[in-house]
Amino acid sequence: METKNSFIKRVLALAMCSVMVLSLASCTGDRGESSSPSGDSSISNPITEPSSADPVEPEQGILDKLNTAYDTNNDVVGWLTVPGTEIDEPVVQGVDNKVYERADWTGTGVYNWYGCYYADAGNSFGNRNDMSRNTIIYGHNMHNVTDGPKDTLKFGALQKFVDFNGDGTIFGDDVATANDFSFAEKNPVIYFSTTDDEMVWVIYAVYFTDLDFQYHLENPDDATFEAMIKEAKDRSRLDYDVDVTKTDRILTLSTCAYKYGVDKRDLRLVVQARLLRPGETIPTTAKVSRNSDVKEPAQHATTPVAG
Repeated sequence: METKNSFIKRVLALAMCSVMVLSLASCTGDRGESSSPSGDSSISNPITEPSSADPVEPEQGILDKLNTAYDTNNDVVGWLTVPGTEIDEPVVQGVDNKVYERADWTGTGVYNWYGCYYADAGNSFGNRNDMSRNTIIYGHNMHNVTDGPKDTLKFGALQKFVDFNGDGTIFGDDVATANDFSFAEKNPVIYFSTTDDEMVWVIYAVYFTDLDFQYHLENPDDATFEAMIKEAKDRSRLDYDVDVTKTDRILTLSTCAYKYGVDKRDLRLVVQARLLRPGETIPTTAKVSRNSDVKEPAQHATTPVAG
């Protein structure tokens, strides 16, 4: 696989140069242990915007984490960081989407209820020009109760984007009085990088969907891709002032959703972002407003959970 060849070349090059590397740091659950190899989810030195479509050489800290993770498991394909959350771990890719569904990222095969972040088996990796049109990363949502404090480990943390009343829940947040969009405003980008390219992705949609919407197609044709983008914006709980076209590459984070009840297993919470364009400045805030005409999941539009 091209991704693994890329990793192998880099690892061999590092070994030949005697470069020292540092130690690094779907869909139900209640208790378990985090397998994060890093305790620092901050981005101290965000990368500069690309001046062209050429790959951006990853900073040494990212390379160190990626190469150390790859030494542990050759299935590592990249590193994912979502600012404002604890999401700061390697992303792996199995031969199918079941391999890492209930396993940690280390590749030991030991059962892990919390699982890990894993890329769709159909995705391609390398630099930005090698990536699939739509890179999909899955993770479990541990935020599965309707009252009380919520567990935001793993992709449960993505629900911070749609917590509009600031109470740690997503239930009842669509009423007119729920107007706290501060998390989305303060966290406009996602970082997902490979050893070949350090990449910034600008968020444009956060939504709930049933599985009838095929948001997880890796390489759709132009017409399908444009329809996917429009559908995502129609479903988004927030209107992001971010344009997306068929020339963009997008990143999709997908997890199970419990807004309509813990028994609604066919629902997903999805966060989507597009790759920062050449010459575009990395945004420090997002311009967002409530989507007053959200397209709800068809089967659950009239049966929200009270909270």
